[in-house]
Amino acid sequence: SVIRAEMQRTMQNHAAVFRTGETLQEGCGLISKTFDKKSDMGISDRSMIFNTDLVEALELDNLLGQAVATLYSGVNRKESRGAHARE
Repeated sequence: SVIRAEMQRTMQNHAAVFRTGETLQEGCGLISKTFDKKSDMGISDRSMIFNTDLVEALELDNLLGQAVATLYSGVNRKESRGAHARE
């Protein structure tokens, strides 16, 4: 939950609809640090029926990949376009 909250804060503060190059660059550094913490994540529930820990870990893995792609692609796109508005 700590990693997810950190990712969420980074995305809300650095990848909003209206973005600047500086905030995107700072966000890239922060999301990379958060992504590196993924290796510390563990699953304690070993049940085989409905394992919510496993589902949440898989969701977080997917969200972290999407967050990294969003921030790094935002840094590389210099123009405003669609849902990406560069100031």
